[in-house]
Amino acid sequence: MSNQLGIPKAAMNSLIQLVDHNAQVKPGMEVLIGAHIDGAWGSENLVDPVAVSWVQSVVASRGANVSVIWIDEIMKKHKWRVPPILKGAVANADLFINFSLDLAIEENAEFRKGIEETKTWYVRMFPVTTSLLMSEWAQTPHELVVMCRHVSSDPLMNHMAKFVMTDTNGTELEGNILDPVKREGIPGMAYNSWRRDHGHYIPWPEWVHPPVNCKNVNGVLFFDCMLPYWSRYMGIAPAWDEPVRVDVKDSRMVKISGGKEADAISHTLKELEGKVGDGMQKFDTFHFGIHPNAKVTKDQCPNEIYRRIIDHSHPSNMHWHLGSAPANEKYNFYPHVTADHRNCTLKVADKLAWDNGYMVCQQDKKVLEVAAKYPDLPGIPERL
Repeated sequence: MSNQLGIPKAAMNSLIQLVDHNAQVKPGMEVLIGAHIDGAWGSENLVDPVAVSWVQSVVASRGANVSVIWIDEIMKKHKWRVPPILKGAVANADLFINFSLDLAIEENAEFRKGIEETKTWYVRMFPVTTSLLMSEWAQTPHELVVMCRHVSSDPLMNHMAKFVMTDTNGTELEGNILDPVKREGIPGMAYNSWRRDHGHYIPWPEWVHPPVNCKNVNGVLFFDCMLPYWSRYMGIAPAWDEPVRVDVKDSRMVKISGGKEADAISHTLKELEGKVGDGMQKFDTFHFGIHPNAKVTKDQCPNEIYRRIIDHSHPSNMHWHLGSAPANEKYNFYPHVTADHRNCTLKVADKLAWDNGYMVCQQDKKVLEVAAKYPDLPGIPERL
């Protein structure tokens, strides 16, 4: 296939993974691309208009009809919304490619429900600049990352298996893993599910394993970073120097201590408890990144928020949910506050699944077979 005029080969490698392998664009599809215009001028909704035009060009080259909407609306805390004009356009599209952080459906329960009702495929676009589109992270074969996600579930499929999680900062947690299939009424998906079989949310690049539900969690967690969606409303950076400590007893947080970050997080959890209830004190869900090449440099991405989002999807990044409460009729947002820690060691049923941050299944035969299909693209990096 010849390169599109003006698009570097590295970026074209990535766009083929997006358009052909993840979004699976076909002739005649109605495709909508959305972004916040303020993101082109320094807001948290980072976007590069050239990157948007590259995506638009390659999607159109597949015979699809492409429209682009630039949104100009400042979102307010606890009052996030999908602008009605955008909502109507999404409802009439076969595929929506979203460049905006504020339109992430992980947090917006109403938007997530709407996507499933209209059966519109929703791509959350993470490489939102030209330099990110040329990174090894974006060029990694979509099929390979999906297989990493699938195989990483193997140690977690035994209901009530005991886990022990530690790290060099002092984290020591243990408990039992629950199979979500065995828990009626609990949202989520089977750990070994394939995204397209479960729903219409297809982020690109693929980034995390489904949430792992637990019980009988006890111990202590130390963490020094989090996803930035909520940190930006707490007045703290998404990563910091002094780790925050969380003491856990019987799957509930009993104490949060540390510096100013601990105070900001405690205040936010208390505020959210007033909106969604006592579930904000629960500590019973973790998951992890599954993209083997989810690392970029400051030169590739000077934006701290997006570097943290990318790092979140690396297998060395494990994160717990601070609180486990669903959205409700009065507060239609999911409080997805995360506590991220890296380089952990995880044993499940006495078998090593993570070794000092290394996801052992990256050496699984099925993973390596997929990597071998793409010799000219980034694969599984050597363990350092």
